[in-house]
Amino acid sequence: MLILRENFRGVVITSLVVGVCILAIGALIARRSSPIVDVGRTTGTVVNVLNVPPSPEAWIGRGFRYQYGIRLNENDLLVFVYGNAATPRAIGSEVSIERQYRRNGTETYQLLDE
Repeated sequence: MLILRENFRGVVITSLVVGVCILAIGALIARRSSPIVDVGRTTGTVVNVLNVPPSPEAWIGRGFRYQYGIRLNENDLLVFVYGNAATPRAIGSEVSIERQYRRNGTETYQLLDE
């Protein structure tokens, strides 16, 4: 009986961990799929650039990209934005960004090509 109870406890704990992971992944997906309800334009300064490693998703439809760390001029907030490798931005350069307000209350950013 003791062995059965220990096995049952292991199954319950594993189920809880899996459930929490599924909820976390679902929350991330819901955040990204929330519709855009308003947009605004802002500017910022590029403070760092990262090469995005090749992955199957990167090569389908989007091509090679860079990830830019951009410090917003209006509130000194650091945001990370993907940009096309065909139009690279240098560290220290001023860039225009579109701020996208989503229905679920989050904000996402998109680098504007100029």
